[in-house]
Amino acid sequence: MTTSSLTSDSPVQPRSSLAAWTQLVRLPNLFTVLADVSAAFLLVAHGPFPLGRFACVLIAGVLLYWAGMVLNDVFDVERDRQERPTRPIPAGDISISQATIAGWTLLIAGIVLAAASGLISSSQFAVTWLPGLVALVLAVMIVLYDGPLKKTPLAPAAMGSCRVLSFLLGASPCIAMVAGEALFPQHVMAIALGFGVYIMGITTMARREAVGETGAWAGLNITTGFVVMLVGMGIIAFGPSVSGDQVNWRMDPHNAYPILVGLISLPVALRALKIQTAPTPKNIQNAIRAGILSIIPLASAVALLGAGRIAAICVFALVVPAIILAKRLRVT
Repeated sequence: MTTSSLTSDSPVQPRSSLAAWTQLVRLPNLFTVLADVSAAFLLVAHGPFPLGRFACVLIAGVLLYWAGMVLNDVFDVERDRQERPTRPIPAGDISISQATIAGWTLLIAGIVLAAASGLISSSQFAVTWLPGLVALVLAVMIVLYDGPLKKTPLAPAAMGSCRVLSFLLGASPCIAMVAGEALFPQHVMAIALGFGVYIMGITTMARREAVGETGAWAGLNITTGFVVMLVGMGIIAFGPSVSGDQVNWRMDPHNAYPILVGLISLPVALRALKIQTAPTPKNIQNAIRAGILSIIPLASAVALLGAGRIAAICVFALVVPAIILAKRLRVT
């Protein structure tokens, strides 16, 4: 859940067990998780060190995301039989019991690994239980979204909350829990909130992606989602500049950074604007694909802000495998 290169025909359906699992976990989206978790870590630590904590929290973020994707299809299996019969579970490529066991295992493993990331010895940062706490809250939100909240008006907000927590998870191994102080610096919270609102908008636009926007409420989801997505982009762009924290920025957060975020966001905004007048399933899915994969360049801008050019280039490079895989596998 990006460019004209992603507007190809329907993705090739799974033909093997491995292909089915890559489709189930929405493999192209893996790189968006790596991007925002690593960007958050780089924003706080100003580099990928301590390397053990960095690697550990990255893997934890991926496991939690995959858990969410798998459990999403477990909860949605009856709906998918009607709207998406070629998905791995309704198509019979993966059994419901296999998916259920995998989903819960990934969820628990993600929490454990996240907690471990804050306990790895480091001369730079104190031992912290904050990653475990954030991962636990994230796991609860994943289950709430996939289960009872999916079909309610709260679903987009729940999905946005998951992305906020994913970003905060990336920052958490470098932040000690101190009584009487805020858990996260203002600029970290601002950027996390921006990503959450951005995803909330995309999720709103995707509410009826499988059937398009028709009937009395035609266009309501995509219009509301479009506005919310723009607000999220604005928060990502200007959130750091309103922070009162003394931060060692690697680029100007008041001018250069907002301009960069704006340039990255423009193609996504134009694609989302296009579907306001042509809300067909294909157009909506292409716009959603663009919005989701654009998390990577947005995260690279955050990495540039916190850790400089080399870190930003490494994060941005994740867009290459994401685009290649998105041509063959669904991201929604």
